[in-house]
Amino acid sequence: MKPRQLRTIAVLLAVVLMRPAAATIYRVGSEREVKNLQSIVSQLQPGDVVEIDPGTYREALRLRANGTKDAPIIFRGVGQARPVFDAEGLNVSGRGSNPRGIFEIEGAYNIVERLEFKNARNGNNGAGIRLLGSTNAVVRDCRVTYCDMGIFGGDRETATIEACEVAFNGTPKFNGYSHNFYMHGNRVVIRACHIHDSLYGQNYKSRAHYNELWCNWIADSNQGEVGPVDGKGETDRPNSNVLLVGNVIVSKPDRTGNTSKFVLFGSESGGVHDGTLYMFNNTLVAGSPKVVFVQLHDPQARAVIQNNIFFGSNRMVGNAPKPGSVTGGNNWIPTGASVPEELTATVMGNAPGFGDPAKRDFRLKAESPCVDRGVDNMEYVDGDGARRRLVLDRCYVPDRRLTERVLVGVPDIGAYELGARFE
Repeated sequence: MKPRQLRTIAVLLAVVLMRPAAATIYRVGSEREVKNLQSIVSQLQPGDVVEIDPGTYREALRLRANGTKDAPIIFRGVGQARPVFDAEGLNVSGRGSNPRGIFEIEGAYNIVERLEFKNARNGNNGAGIRLLGSTNAVVRDCRVTYCDMGIFGGDRETATIEACEVAFNGTPKFNGYSHNFYMHGNRVVIRACHIHDSLYGQNYKSRAHYNELWCNWIADSNQGEVGPVDGKGETDRPNSNVLLVGNVIVSKPDRTGNTSKFVLFGSESGGVHDGTLYMFNNTLVAGSPKVVFVQLHDPQARAVIQNNIFFGSNRMVGNAPKPGSVTGGNNWIPTGASVPEELTATVMGNAPGFGDPAKRDFRLKAESPCVDRGVDNMEYVDGDGARRRLVLDRCYVPDRRLTERVLVGVPDIGAYELGARFE
């Protein structure tokens, strides 16, 4: 065989060897050959898809397989009803080979879609979903309820949770410390989620380096709605920032836990939180005049507050560490509230002009003083220190969907533009 022919064969062989193996689709269900996930999780490869039929599954699993950026491993519920993973009575202690969550994601590039998780209990922090050193985990269109913790843990890169309902999690055995979300790690992105009724803790608590919450409905916790605080090795890094954009955040009137906590940014455990809280176009509604909307608990904590509605309490900012730590403007604030002098172009009044606040319709009426009173030149700094211009083009619809936010001229203040539709 001639040398030229040998070189051609060698090149073709190299191409074949480099080509990834064809991905496998596994179908799991009571009528399938594969009855449960435990029998296949150890053999999953990049690009594999696990389709799970409707039904109730009595499993708690450690997901250790690694996908890649271009070929993630996908766990997906199929059929008319969400498959349910019910951990009642299962061991989610985290001891030995047992996970501390129904799905404990430890691998890279795992995507979990359209599943329901409930009843993970160990008296402390049994979670519906736990991220244990995962890399770029994605949880989408899932429901997590009645666990000690809803979604818990940290990702080495970016954890993305979107279009999920996380609710009714917590335990009286860990009162004040069991939450709907309790996050750690490098970066967390929460988008279009319905986070509500944390029974014995906060709706969203995080010790992660960087957090983004886009267009969520966060309501009715017993301890506080949003609490990004200090985390050793994470928030002591520069640019440990938090971005809140287009969220509706509501507290109930009859908390039996903390009555003033709403958005708490800073440190609570003696650590450092070197960062800025960016709040743009949120609608914040207090169920009690005792609520302090924003508390800054760190000498290095700062806040940029722009285009927000603060309704239901006159206590807007507490514990601002030093002059100049709070900047921004174009916020609607109740008459009589104490407004930091660095906030400019404040719109004050008795009511922001909601459609029907008693029914939690916080869209704006045509006569609302919030119409055309915002600005659209907002910028923030992400967790890597990159300055970014905010693009405000979505809003949250109550059934866990994002819909287009259509700007006509100057932006309105709050989470909704005039004419926003809920259909």
